[in-house]
Formats: sequence, structure tokens, C-alpha cells
Amino acid sequence: MRVLFAARRSLPHLSTMVPTALACAAAGHEVRIAAPVRAGGPPLYGGLPVLPPEPGWHPHLVVRAEDGDEPGPWTGGPVVRWTPLGHRAPDSGALCVDPCPPELRTDAESGALAVRHEDVPAVRMPRWLERPPGRLRVCLRPGPESGTGPWSVDRVRRVARAVLGLDAELVAVVAPALRHAYQDAFDRSVRFAGPQLLGPVLATCAGVVHDGGPDVTLTAAAHGVPQLVIADTRPAGDRLRRIGAGRRLVAADTDDARDLADALRLRRRLAELLYDGRALAAAERLRTHLAALPPPHQLVQALEEFTAAHHESPDRQEDHRQEQESERGV
Repeated sequence: MRVLFAARRSLPHLSTMVPTALACAAAGHEVRIAAPVRAGGPPLYGGLPVLPPEPGWHPHLVVRAEDGDEPGPWTGGPVVRWTPLGHRAPDSGALCVDPCPPELRTDAESGALAVRHEDVPAVRMPRWLERPPGRLRVCLRPGPESGTGPWSVDRVRRVARAVLGLDAELVAVVAPALRHAYQDAFDRSVRFAGPQLLGPVLATCAGVVHDGGPDVTLTAAAHGVPQLVIADTRPAGDRLRRIGAGRRLVAADTDDARDLADALRLRRRLAELLYDGRALAAAERLRTHLAALPPPHQLVQALEEFTAAHHESPDRQEDHRQEQESERGV
């Protein structure tokens, strides 16, 4: 079976699909990736190469992320919608996959197929990450600010000051291209890690500050980490707040804007999240429920059955051809 995983505008959406893509490849299927990265560049998480479809290659199945992109010019197979933390209800009758546990879904997403979010093994681990941290560790994963681009240096600096003011260790998970842009926002004690190390980093952290992307939200949930989401539009923070496993700061809200503009006030919000046992207990419950979801290899079987239902077998195609020829008197 030829399977295309498409997330042409959003690597955070694609990274939630990678465990299932790897499971499809392990089951012997031909997997291609349509992603907002250069083909032939460094492999994605888990060593998965970016192999976009070339002309004439037609998938039997397209697994498409809900990242605002159109399905693309590929034909030949049904489409499965990948909908973590979706903003809208699925089309009637469409097959959807949602890697979120029930607590992070809405009623509109309740009918989607479930799959467990799993860390992809890192190709190489830095030595400092293989050792237990000597003090409280917090992860920072900056992201789009109001949907217009990366967080400003000022915002990153305030978050860093708030974390370091709690005598905690800060690990910034950013792409190599952004490290130089944020260099002036950090002091020398801050560690950097690439996006492919998000899971191993969060496994050692007591909290995370991020932009509400589906990759970091689900990875933190898988490790039972309380989350502080700084985003105006993404739903992750509101859903985490609803179950007590995190909260959201919104720049458009007057009180939240004061907290975001003042490192001391932001430090207080972080302290509430890190030292209040209720957030940790809720995050642990979320981890337990996420771990109970079906693993990716079980989803592969469901995708195979879905695809088979939309494609006739070669024998049935031959029978159909012979019937047509018989009717024409050939």
C-alpha cells in the first residue's frame, strides 16, 4: 500500500503523525512525506526521510493534517484527516484520527479514531540529557505569536527570566535556525535542544512553556508535565485548564498581558503551575489516559481496512473487466 502523510504547512502537526508513519513503513507499506522542509535534507524524527510524491506516483491513502492546507494535487486514494486539537467539526462521514485522549477532545471530535502519541527514539542524545537534572528543569518551546511568526526576543527573554528566577534550569527547544535569533534572550546557563529531542527533554522536566502546538501539547501530556500555554487562538491551553493540567495566557486579556509583560508576575504564574500539586496530579491522570489509547501499529490495521474498502482487489477488477467485455460481445 502506498501511503502519503501530508502536513505541508506545519511540522508540529507532522510530528504527531510520525509514529504512525513509521508503523506503516514497518508493516511494509511505501510511505511518502509531504512537509514544509526541503526534500533530501536531514531526516525527520526517527530517521524518517522526506520523500515527496514525484509525478506519476499516486497514493492508495492520504493521511492529511488539519493545518490549513488543501489536500494537494495527489489522487488515487481516500483521505484520512488527522485532527489533534481540531478547531472545527469533521466533515460528515469523513474518517478522522485524533491522537488526543478524551479529556482534550470536544464533542465534535469524539467520533475520531484514537491512537496513542508516542515518542520517536532520538538518533543521538547529548550527554547532559542522559543524566538526571540536578535541579528543577523547565522546557521552553517558543512558537508563532498571534499566528504571524516566531515569538519576539522580548517575550522569550521574559519567560527565561521568570524560569531562572525560580532557580530552575531552562532548556530551550528551538530549531537551529532560531538559536541565533534568540541568543540575546538567554544567559549562558540555558541549554538548547533541537525539535527532535522534544520528548527526551520533556521526560526530564517539571513544567513546560509553549505555544499550544499539537506536538508539544501531546508530548508533554505523554510525560505527565504541567503546561503553560502562551497563545491567543490555539485551544490547547483552554482544554488543559479545563482539566487542571495547565493554563493559558492570552495577550489580548488585560490581566494576562500584564503577566506576560512582567517577568516577576510571570514567575508567579509559573510557580503556581510547578509547585501546586493539583496541576501535577491532573497531568499524571492525563498521562495515564493517553497511555491507554491504542498504539500506532493497531491504527495501521484500521487504515489498511479503510483503504481496502475503497479499492477493488485485482481479482475483482479483472472480473469486472471481463463482465464489461461480455456485455459488449467481445
